[in-house]
Amino acid sequence: MVQSLSFKENEDTHMPVRNVVLFSIASLIIPSIAVNMAHADITTTSLTISASCVPGPLSISAPGALVFSAVSAPSMATTVSSISTATMGTVLVTDARCDAPGTAWTASAIATALTPPAGPTIAASLIGYTSGVIGKTGTVAAVAVDQINLTGVVPVVTAVVTGSNTAWWTPTITVTVPSGQAVGTYTGSITQSVA
Repeated sequence: MVQSLSFKENEDTHMPVRNVVLFSIASLIIPSIAVNMAHADITTTSLTISASCVPGPLSISAPGALVFSAVSAPSMATTVSSISTATMGTVLVTDARCDAPGTAWTASAIATALTPPAGPTIAASLIGYTSGVIGKTGTVAAVAVDQINLTGVVPVVTAVVTGSNTAWWTPTITVTVPSGQAVGTYTGSITQSVA
């Protein structure tokens, strides 16, 4: 209900007279609808979703070059071995094989001896590989397997996986330089594989 107030003067007394005008608003009534549940019908729809995967390869990639910290000439002439280290950069394994649960892969490494322009080499048995922290996407349980001898093919990371997945790490490579080793630049290679 809305009230409207107006005033006018009484012609005889000049006193204000209040006129009250009342307005009413009719209520809008919405009839309710009763539902008899005894006559309701219920149906269930079964949903089936298939996830597909297009199989691809299992592959590994790594930086193409690695430069070690220098070993000073005086220390190379002493009777104490020196350690030279380098961080390789990111090694990436991509597994697009649509693996069944419990499928495994192993990343491995092998090194050649380090050869100077002249004189004795530094054997691959003096080269070590530490994987460090392993990042991953997908369902991957990966474990680093640190190595101190890369003479033969040795595992550096093993993984148990499900579906398509990736894993990556940034290994540190160490070289133990024997005492009395000739001064010079030594070159060699590390080959990594995954299977």
